[in-house]
Amino acid sequence: MLAIETEHLTKSYDGTTRALDDLTLQIPEGAVFALLGPNGSGKTTSVRLLNGMLTPTAGRATLFGLPAWEDVPRVHALCGVMTETAHPYEPLTADENLAFFGRLHGLDDAEIRNRADRWLGFFSLAGDRHRPVKTFSTGMRKRLLLAIAVLHAPRLLFLDEPTSGLDPEAAHAVNSLIRRLATEERVTTFLCTHQLRYAEDICDLFGFIAHGRLLASGTLRELQTRCRDALTLEVRGTGFPPDRATQVGADGVLRVPVTGDDEAGGLLAGLHAAGATVFEARQVRMNLEDLYFAVQKESRHG
Repeated sequence: MLAIETEHLTKSYDGTTRALDDLTLQIPEGAVFALLGPNGSGKTTSVRLLNGMLTPTAGRATLFGLPAWEDVPRVHALCGVMTETAHPYEPLTADENLAFFGRLHGLDDAEIRNRADRWLGFFSLAGDRHRPVKTFSTGMRKRLLLAIAVLHAPRLLFLDEPTSGLDPEAAHAVNSLIRRLATEERVTTFLCTHQLRYAEDICDLFGFIAHGRLLASGTLRELQTRCRDALTLEVRGTGFPPDRATQVGADGVLRVPVTGDDEAGGLLAGLHAAGATVFEARQVRMNLEDLYFAVQKESRHG
């Protein structure tokens, strides 16, 4: 089942400039999807449209088959949201924060206690539940915000820069919990982040966006397949023929874009026939960060 489906989703705030332009996207249930782009590219507008907080200029969107703007309370019940600027109430304890937000969602006290026990344990906060949040580290606050976001059992989680301000260890812990939510709880996650390295580790699907337009989307392997020069044969050796001189880096390694095993094998056979000595050869695929910048560059140059 599709958790999110959009068709030609468009939003203009002034009737002239399109903050989001013709977004067509499908995200299956249980996936972790990352929307990646610079500031002002349309990420926040996309989230607000899908949450029912904004109405589109054109196009349509459904969440688990439910039109995003026909029954906004039902949409909100399906969704949990954690924005980059969100903060728990610092004078309150973790338990008191969860009780406050649980009542906002219409949960009774017994249900809040049961769910607080579960999620504080899941996010490794059970031993700190009675401490004022003002004594928490930044990483602990992020984990508490995630507990608040999933307290009402949403099927879809929107996260905006969930690891901003965290050190690498805390960021890794938060990302591991996001992955667990998908694999163990089947919570679909729509993630907006600038942390491409972390996104590559935890996400199933990716979308690159700029100036309101989706430039590319798919799995990492699908994006690698579509991108020019995504696969390179790196050869360490000596005696490369003169016609390869421009492809040899300052480190002495020959780097040649290839399409796969057949082309790589042919290239190595040609080097051997030309008298080159090969010490090591490997095919290297672009990582997510490389792909992101390559796609952005291609979009700027047509």
